[in-house]
Amino acid sequence: MEAKLKVITIGDYNISILRNYFKDNENIEFLKLALDESIDNLNTNFSKRDIVFLRTNTEDLEKLLEAGKALKEKEIITLTILEEKIIMENRKVLEETVNAIFPATKKDDTDNLLLELIRMIDNIIFERCYINLDVEDVKNMLKDSGITVFGRLNINKTISKEDIIKNINYPFYPKTLKDSKKLLIFLDTLKGFILTEGELITDILKNETSQNIEDMLFSIRIGNNLKNRIECYFIASKFVEE
Repeated sequence: MEAKLKVITIGDYNISILRNYFKDNENIEFLKLALDESIDNLNTNFSKRDIVFLRTNTEDLEKLLEAGKALKEKEIITLTILEEKIIMENRKVLEETVNAIFPATKKDDTDNLLLELIRMIDNIIFERCYINLDVEDVKNMLKDSGITVFGRLNINKTISKEDIIKNINYPFYPKTLKDSKKLLIFLDTLKGFILTEGELITDILKNETSQNIEDMLFSIRIGNNLKNRIECYFIASKFVEE
């Protein structure tokens, strides 16, 4: 069965920003789960090759946990994006029911983070890249990741270690790469990019982690519609407990 990215909104949560952005993307399916509805009653076929994004208002967290648990029992990878304070108050139960949990420091950032994550994963799996990753690679990186961080950096000139480190940005949650054990990297580049530049970026990002990272995967796409010469996006997870 073909893999899909599925976005499930719970209750009356509004996702028009996502629908508009991905309206012509056949790899992404948008679904709505009513508060009194079982996830098994949704008009879709869930596959172990799917990656599911669960999205809800704070007051409907209990329904998100119920849906996450049901999907986890089906061995389907799930992600959610919530405000940092909500995640920290419910960290243990969230990590038991959802694979990857992305905090956002501001409530208004949750949809923007979801958009960035879907776009990154969609590019890695479904776009024609110089180096692609299979859906199973991405699923393995996200499985049981717990608290997870999204980051990015942009480069417009000759790469140096100092430039890369200086430009690393954590736009939604300020935790850094330090002590992460999993790292998924996507490089979006203009023509003229050479593989040694990609190796330098991945090596520097790895060295910003615990340096004995257990899993690291990266994908490279050479495109034409970029603002910067190199745009790098990454997901870091499986952090060592402080």
